Amino acid sequence: MVYRGLPSADHDTKSYARNLAQQAHWERDRRVSVMYRPLKYSYQRDSTGRLATGPDGKLIVAGKEEKGVDVLCALALVREAADPGVDLVILASSDSDLEPALDEALRLGSAKVETVSWHDPAQPGRRQQLRPTDRARRLWNTRLGENEFQRSRDLTNYA
Repeated sequence: MVYRGLPSADHDTKSYARNLAQQAHWERDRRVSVMYRPLKYSYQRDSTGRLATGPDGKLIVAGKEEKGVDVLCALALVREAADPGVDLVILASSDSDLEPALDEALRLGSAKVETVSWHDPAQPGRRQQLRPTDRARRLWNTRLGENEFQRSRDLTNYA
């Protein structure tokens, strides 16, 4: 299961199309499902405080952010960990907002839970691994380095 933000077709037509093409490509493998949450956009305002528009009449984007994807991941983690047909759940994220869901999945005790994290030895102080809040709980973490990162990249041109 892949959870990610989806650019707006109105604001970023090419990225929107690439995301959908990548989803279709990845989901040819029945083991993969991609779920999107629309990106949240903020807009420029003019000197009067009104939303500013460009020469094309469209709102001018000031920024965008991914919202709610962590909640979808948290729900999926707990749901899959509680499923009696699931033996192992692997969470690939370093988002500390997922720690309560990780705690709950471990508390359920139905499925084994493991994590995966990118490991960059050049940044020793940077926390890269999710851990349960109860440090007495043992949790297997697989660290992936630069070589694994490079080999896992999707280099397909979805343009």
